[in-house]
Amino acid sequence: MIDFVPLTPTTAAELLQEANRCAPPAEVNFQALPRQSVQISKKQYIPGKPAEVVTVHPRDMFVPQEGHTFLAADFCQVELRLLAHLTSDPELLRLFQDPVVDVFTMLASQWKGVPEDQLNPEDREHAKRIVYSVVYGAGRERLSGILGVSAEQASRFVDTFLQRYREWRQKALAPPLTCFSTGYVVSIMGRRRSLPHIHSADWAIRNQAERQAVNFVVQGSAADLCKMAMIRIFSLVSSSSSLTARLLAQIHDELLFEVEDSQVEDFAALVKTTMESLQHIDFLGVHLKVPLKVAVSSGRSWGSMSELHLPPAPPHPSL
Repeated sequence: MIDFVPLTPTTAAELLQEANRCAPPAEVNFQALPRQSVQISKKQYIPGKPAEVVTVHPRDMFVPQEGHTFLAADFCQVELRLLAHLTSDPELLRLFQDPVVDVFTMLASQWKGVPEDQLNPEDREHAKRIVYSVVYGAGRERLSGILGVSAEQASRFVDTFLQRYREWRQKALAPPLTCFSTGYVVSIMGRRRSLPHIHSADWAIRNQAERQAVNFVVQGSAADLCKMAMIRIFSLVSSSSSLTARLLAQIHDELLFEVEDSQVEDFAALVKTTMESLQHIDFLGVHLKVPLKVAVSSGRSWGSMSELHLPPAPPHPSL
């Protein structure tokens, strides 16, 4: 058997630092640690004895220090919400006005023409994958690999989806068109990315620049929101006489904190309110047309987080 000892954040950080020093960068990626369990095959050195399969959850190895709890705050569907804002697509805008609607389930229902209660989890996952594949320009072959279907099936999925949301797809092309005129694209908070290859005579190079234009505007804007959330929360904790929470990591659209057990609920409410209030940032001229939604979860290890259900917050003031 293989025994796994829970790691404190400090010990884990030291091990990751050492691993980064000893291994090529591509082999160590903290953000890529899987949420699901993984199976490890342990070779046996007795002739004829099959390998032993050990199931482990990599995130279970990360635990908070004594008397503390992990708290994670995750922007829900932030890229799709930003896309709704940027394109002003009326159908997407309408979907996000109802806080209890699962957007990808609703999209799958509309796309398939099937009531939501008759959908299966695979339908929702297909809709989610297709949305992001269309937005970011993934080809049919790549989508077929993601969905585990043939290239022909993937092609039919995309074609029927685009027939339903043709106007939305056309509006999603705005960043490449803007970039073609200016040579750069801009995130919602004003960060620029130059893309000189947007004028390339080589179709493949120009196509890559067009995909990068969309990626930066959507993903870069999501990163802007995460960075602003980190700054605001740090400022609130620093100015507080009681809060001791500390930020451990940013994983894509999620922030991971270590919080004293007695402060979990209060800090969770503070984080959720602060992050959702970023819909309006007056001094940067940011006013999103759709509300931001944040899911908060906690746990005694990074691999055993469960959602916290907090009471509705009051309307968010502009920052």
